[in-house]
Amino acid sequence: MSVFHLGNDKMDPVKKALFLASLLLLAACRAEKDAVLARVGKLKITQSEFQRKIGEVSQGYQDYVLTPSGRRQFLDVLVREKLVLVAAQQSDVPRSADFRARLEQLRRDEEARVREGGEALLTMMWLEDLRKRGSIHPSDDEVRAYMTKYPDEVEIRHILLASPEKAETVAKLLRGGANFAKVAQKESLDAATASSGGRFPPLLYGEILPELEEVVLRMRQGEIGGPLKSKFGYHVLRKDTERKLSYDKEESRERVARLLEKQKLDRYLQQVQEKFPVEVIDEQFK
Repeated sequence: MSVFHLGNDKMDPVKKALFLASLLLLAACRAEKDAVLARVGKLKITQSEFQRKIGEVSQGYQDYVLTPSGRRQFLDVLVREKLVLVAAQQSDVPRSADFRARLEQLRRDEEARVREGGEALLTMMWLEDLRKRGSIHPSDDEVRAYMTKYPDEVEIRHILLASPEKAETVAKLLRGGANFAKVAQKESLDAATASSGGRFPPLLYGEILPELEEVVLRMRQGEIGGPLKSKFGYHVLRKDTERKLSYDKEESRERVARLLEKQKLDRYLQQVQEKFPVEVIDEQFK
């Protein structure tokens, strides 16, 4: 039988659950010693390694490994892996300069992954702590007040251009009746929206570029706006729709809460930046 053949040794869900529970219980009982299932020379195949390797295979093969024949066959696979490993260890490869160089690079890569993972974990836990202390998490009253002051959600399209002259030409073309989506696909420098005809996802006040925000909210539905200058270039806009938000909808409340939390975090980081000034070194980013 092939190692990857699932056969007819199917196990019903109840038996499967019981078997998994027994494996976990066995592992717990032997956690201190980590039972040795097999040896290949001086190399060991332990209970914990067996369990870890099971987790790396597909669900279908895991079902097969839960059967008696499947368990033995899977152990044979691990034995074969150890035979390959012990043969490699006895060869000249471990002493080669190429192997040592690759191993050192592997260590550096792993250290970088651990460092980045640790930084991500630290950041996540710090943000959780800020929320618990109420430093950035908005109250229900703050959410309600924001939705009362800024009750609308808008859908807009834009075309990003490099110069005011080009933006004026495009704006004139659109006000003359040209198809906005087609012009955006052809002319816009914003690759993220050009393919969808310049369309943004629905936006709230506070989610729009500050340079465009007040104009967008004053525009009428279907109106062409701009050109307007931002740090990215020159924008020509069209307001497609405008809808009222409902405080009764949990999704709307959560969305506004996320927006307010981001704004509070931005203000908090401004205070941090006063202690740790930011200096851009590379000229191409200035």
